[in-house]
Amino acid sequence: MTATGVELLGAIAVGIGVAALVYALMHAARKVGFSPARWLLPACAGLAMIGYSVWNDYAWFGRAKAQLPEGAEMLAIGRDSQPWAPWTYLAPVAVRFAALDPAQISELGEGKRRAEIMLVERRGPTTIVPQEFDCEKGVFSVAGAEWTAAEADDPAFTAVCQAEAG
Repeated sequence: MTATGVELLGAIAVGIGVAALVYALMHAARKVGFSPARWLLPACAGLAMIGYSVWNDYAWFGRAKAQLPEGAEMLAIGRDSQPWAPWTYLAPVAVRFAALDPAQISELGEGKRRAEIMLVERRGPTTIVPQEFDCEKGVFSVAGAEWTAAEADDPAFTAVCQAEAG
């Protein structure tokens, strides 16, 4: 099952659980003479499903970050707004990030180091991208491609070249 399918299943389960709870409360209220509105049950179930979806969107980053190896460094976080979730225009949600495990950095000799950058996406597969860094020349190579000059504020280059080789 895909990640989207699991999220949908979770929202449905929350909706059913809240509907059952509200049904029981409405039944108890009728027993004592109170007559709650009929729309209360579907409204509560729908609000619970929306609430779960919002919580799940914003909690994903923390859960994914907690699964990284101990000592992993966050290199970049991609946040996005989504038209089907208008609240994300006020507070964009994290949908992807790049991380590096300093323990996996290896020395290649002559000032060169190799590291594996983890690219994690919310609703996609995690990709490991091997990169080589020439710390002396200020260049890097992604997966054996041509060498490219590193920007002065490149977080991957800074993290790899300042780290102790593992």
